[in-house]
Amino acid sequence: MLAGGGAAAVTAIVAGVLVLWSGDDPVAEKQPERVAPGVVAQQFFTAMASGQAGQAAAVTDAADVAGAVIARTQQGMPGASFQAQLGRLPQVVDGVTTAEVDANVTWTLPGGVPLKYATKVELRLVDDRWRVHWSPSVLHPQLAEGQSLAYTTTPADGELFDRTGRPVPPDFAPVVMNSVRQAVGTVKGTPGWQVAVVDAAGTAVAVLQEQKAQAAQSMTVTLDPKTQAAAQAAVDQVGGQQAMLVALQPSTGEILAVAQNAATGNDPLALYGRYEPGSTFKVVTATAAMTGGLATADTPVACPGKATIGTRQITNDDSFELGTVPLHRAFAASCNTSFSQLAASMPATALPQAAAYFGLASDFTVAGITTNTGKIPPAESVPARVEAGIGQGEMQATPFGMALVAATVANGRTPVPQLIREIPTEGQAPAALPGGVAGALRSMMAEVVTSGTARELAGYGAVRGKTGTAQFGDGTRSHGWFIGYRGDLAFAVLVVNGGSSKVAVAATGTFLGGL
Repeated sequence: MLAGGGAAAVTAIVAGVLVLWSGDDPVAEKQPERVAPGVVAQQFFTAMASGQAGQAAAVTDAADVAGAVIARTQQGMPGASFQAQLGRLPQVVDGVTTAEVDANVTWTLPGGVPLKYATKVELRLVDDRWRVHWSPSVLHPQLAEGQSLAYTTTPADGELFDRTGRPVPPDFAPVVMNSVRQAVGTVKGTPGWQVAVVDAAGTAVAVLQEQKAQAAQSMTVTLDPKTQAAAQAAVDQVGGQQAMLVALQPSTGEILAVAQNAATGNDPLALYGRYEPGSTFKVVTATAAMTGGLATADTPVACPGKATIGTRQITNDDSFELGTVPLHRAFAASCNTSFSQLAASMPATALPQAAAYFGLASDFTVAGITTNTGKIPPAESVPARVEAGIGQGEMQATPFGMALVAATVANGRTPVPQLIREIPTEGQAPAALPGGVAGALRSMMAEVVTSGTARELAGYGAVRGKTGTAQFGDGTRSHGWFIGYRGDLAFAVLVVNGGSSKVAVAATGTFLGGL
């Protein structure tokens, strides 16, 4: 009894009498001579209920025209079932050539909603046989020539879009999007629908019944497909070590990419996994020195290959030594001995206070993800400060947190990170970097690339950054880091147990080259 598809047997209700008609053979062929007009009307509606446009048209006086309109209506009402209840059948006598039957029609729409209306069927005696006089109004009183009925739906689902305005595909950035989808919940709304009179082109000319769609809100994630693809390619080219990359926009805080390789797995360690930041933390140590009045970027500092500071012996990479050089040069060369000595002379809270400028003490609640920036406790003893000054000991940060560090240098203050534009992040940005500090750090981080430990990145534009080799565990193994920015793109790259910063610098090159 579905429109557009027949059934083995259908039911018509005529004057309170239940009659079964077979849907297998054309009913027109079974009509005896002078079948009563009420029975012909019943045959018409029985064929309509079975979805047989040809059978219904065959009992009309314009079979070709009627068949086309009936078929178009049945096709236009997908998933809807048809039923008609006829009124009192006419009693005809000899000499009468016309008759009329009332019909109450019900289309049961998808979802069980009824569309009900009354219509009239005129019958005429044609060639000594009663026929339904064809008019589109037989199907609905508002139908005119060339028109039919159509049931259409209006989608109401919201959508998850990326920052380019395109729908987010299922396999996009799974380390982030799995939790984003859980956070936003369903974006499915309640679809709308309407039944309308339509013209031959399918354009609605009169709406008979409708239900407005209840649309769900669409959401936009700030991830950028091109940046995400470049980030994923960068971590994927790392060997068997865990590799992670977080990128964001310094001017807005919008997260552009979060990528992890297969060795890291699906647990979003890039966002909350804490690791020793190594020499990338010298951005913080330099800030503490400048804000504490211990040094400026041009202050001469000693850079011996080795130094015993308190009870700790600190060694530069391959024990290189520079003698006495400006702080900016010691920063570019990543001189451990210089920065450990600076940290040793600081108060216990100097490094945590400086780290706070970069968001490493901030507690952001970013919709869609769980994040952590780091753990920067006060260094109460000289040995603790010696190690803290080069990002080791009890100092820990996440790739997400170190990306904020780079963004802070680029922006002058920590931007509030954001992932879903429609859901604001909870948490306050820290105070801006004190006057002159941001400019000094930018210059120092540029020197890292032009003549320091990340010269391999000099061909990738105006890149500014800081390398980091962070010993952990028993001190025989090291993480490899690079944090930096180029234009309005800040990022942090970590290769767990990478041995040195070189593998992170190489991954950074792949990332920037992909952009």
